[in-house]
Amino acid sequence: MKKSDLNIEKLQTKVAQCMCADCPSAEICLRQIVRRQCDKSLERVQMINPDAIVMEGDKCQFFRNTELSVYGIGFWHYFDLLSYKEAKVARAVLLAFFHNSAQLSRYRTGKFRISPDMKAEIDRLLEENGVSVPLECDAYETDL
Repeated sequence: MKKSDLNIEKLQTKVAQCMCADCPSAEICLRQIVRRQCDKSLERVQMINPDAIVMEGDKCQFFRNTELSVYGIGFWHYFDLLSYKEAKVARAVLLAFFHNSAQLSRYRTGKFRISPDMKAEIDRLLEENGVSVPLECDAYETDL
């Protein structure tokens, strides 16, 4: 996504901004781009503590790309794709991943989105535990 396509007005209150002045990834990091283009009249914005930044090569742990990602929304019908035996294993894996049934329910019903990294980790865990079908979400949306 080009910098000119970013909705800075929406992002300046949604994305934590970065104050690291000497960041080598400043030109491509969403947090830096939003900070530079942020409305100066805003009294409060979310900031990343510069003392907490640890550089890993030319990127830090807070780096956020401006590329769009695909997020999964809900997986209510996922268990319909599985045998009874696989569904039991998949439910146990998902319950362990989300830590409790309330959190699992929030993701399963689509109240919370499933990030690409989260989906990749879930798919890895399911495969490790013998579930042949990767997580299929009910819907998908693209977002930063």
